[in-house]
Amino acid sequence: MQKMKWQLGLVFFVILALAGCSAEDISLPTIVPLPTDTAVVALTPSITLMPSNTLTPTLTHTPTLTPTPAPVTYIVTDKDDMFGVALRYGVSLDALKATNPTVIPNMMGVGTVLIIPITPTPVLEVTSQSNSTPTPDPFSPLRLAAEPVCYQDALGGAYCFAQLENTSQSPVENPSVRFTLSGPDGTALEMDGILPLNILPAQETMPLVAYLPPTVPDSFVVSAQIKDWLPVMPDDSRYLDAEIVAETSAIAHGASFVDAAGVVNIPNGEADYVWVFGVVYDMNNQVLGLRRWEPSGVQSLTGTIPFNFRVYAMQGEIADLKLFVEAHANIP
Repeated sequence: MQKMKWQLGLVFFVILALAGCSAEDISLPTIVPLPTDTAVVALTPSITLMPSNTLTPTLTHTPTLTPTPAPVTYIVTDKDDMFGVALRYGVSLDALKATNPTVIPNMMGVGTVLIIPITPTPVLEVTSQSNSTPTPDPFSPLRLAAEPVCYQDALGGAYCFAQLENTSQSPVENPSVRFTLSGPDGTALEMDGILPLNILPAQETMPLVAYLPPTVPDSFVVSAQIKDWLPVMPDDSRYLDAEIVAETSAIAHGASFVDAAGVVNIPNGEADYVWVFGVVYDMNNQVLGLRRWEPSGVQSLTGTIPFNFRVYAMQGEIADLKLFVEAHANIP
């Protein structure tokens, strides 16, 4: 059809030429393209692909720092030993040694800084119970002079004390008691307590002590029973006669420690060791703390031996201080 239209236009142009018309006189019609049957392609917008495996940033929380408490320390004086410091702060001697492995307990110099392993512990509720159970030997010269008592330390263990009286006219050797701590759930802990000296003199009362490691319940009932002891033969020469001459001083009101000073007199013989045993009591004559002192760096233990040391209470107010002495003969 397009070809036909083109042919008709050409014929019309020839006719005009023959008629004498110029090209300027001719006005050609504007050819407007007719719609065709060609399909119009509608383009679908392309899909923009997002990058895969895009990780969402993770918020990192800065940890909150918990302030570390400054360690508790103690500066050793000329009146201290490691056991006394342990009692003062209510920790076991073993724990104090473990915390200060470079310190030699018997060679602490003045100014030595001890780190005290103190941790918070619940308050111990202790009920003492008199022990009416007879001793293993019905003819034993020993009896419990007071109800046993225990004090919890800062690590969850407990120091227990029992006052043992020798009612006979002869000394006894290596006495011991069995402490029993009964918890509210029916569990029981047992530990043997010993005398810090070897000899309990005739007609004398001294405390025996035991340390129970940190398995002690928050509350319990404590009892004690006399366990073992040995007689000392009249002709036994292993121990020397020794006497304490103490410097007396008033105990301050509310005191938590007392200084013990004086001399030990050994009239005959030479000792291979001398122990001075100090015990502090409250107004009810209950044991609050104790310490065993021995001289160091002394070449000859004979004649007059001076002593000066400090005894701490585990708790409570000190009302009295008692001193005991033991001198063991230096037998070649």
